[in-house]
Amino acid sequence: MSVHQAAAALDVDDSRVRQLLRDGKLQGERIGGRWLVDGASVRNRKDAGARSGRPLSARNAWGLLALLAGHRPVGLSDAEKSRLVARLRDLAAHERLPVVRLRELLEARAETRRYRVHSGMLAAVLDHPEAVRAGVRAAAQVGADYVAPGRAEIYAHPDKVGTLEESFGMLRDHQRGNLLVRIPPAEMWPFLTSVKGADAPPSVVAADLLDIQEDRADAAAVGLLRPLLARYASPPEA
Repeated sequence: MSVHQAAAALDVDDSRVRQLLRDGKLQGERIGGRWLVDGASVRNRKDAGARSGRPLSARNAWGLLALLAGHRPVGLSDAEKSRLVARLRDLAAHERLPVVRLRELLEARAETRRYRVHSGMLAAVLDHPEAVRAGVRAAAQVGADYVAPGRAEIYAHPDKVGTLEESFGMLRDHQRGNLLVRIPPAEMWPFLTSVKGADAPPSVVAADLLDIQEDRADAAAVGLLRPLLARYASPPEA
C-alpha cells in the first residue's frame, strides 16, 4: 500500500509512516523514490496498537516528560494535562514499571536520524551549543547507572539540523551511523534546554534509554523514573 493509505489505516500523518519505515518499525521498500508499505506490517502494528493503546502524540509525550520533570507542559489544555496526570498516577501505582508500554507511549516524541560522523568530530558535535546531549551520553550526568562507550546521541532543534550537518560533514547512514540525532518539535526546545548545562532533563534521558531496548538500559531508566513518579503516587491508606 502507499504511505498515504498506511497513514490512514494507522490514523497518523504520512511523515510518521515514513519515519516508522526508516526506523524499521514498518516493513516496506522504496521503488522509484517512493515507499511501498507492506500491508501485513501495517495490520500487525494496528493490532498491537489496539491491544496496548496508541503512542502519545509528540505534544502529549513531551507534556508527560515535562510533568515528570516538574515543569508546566507546553500547549496542553487543562483536560489534556489532567489525562496525563492520571496516566502518571497509574504508572506510579505499578510495583514494576511497565517499561515496554512506557516506551511505546513516548516513541513519537521526536524524529530520529542516524548519521555517520568522523570520530574525531564527535566530541565537537556533542559540545556544540545547538545540541543537547541525550541518552547514553547524558546518562551519567543525570545520575543513571548506565555506560555505553562509543555511542553518541543528541537532540537538535529542527531549524538547526542543517547547520550541524554542514558544520561537521554529517552524512545520513541508518545502518552504520555513529551519531543518533533526535529532532523534537520546536516548541519543546525551551524544556529540553531547561537543565543547566548541555544535557537533557532526567525524564528525557530515561525515555532515550528505554529506546535502546536492553535490560541494563531499562533498569537505568527505571532508576531515573521512580523518584520522578513518586510525586504522583497515592499516599498509603491509614
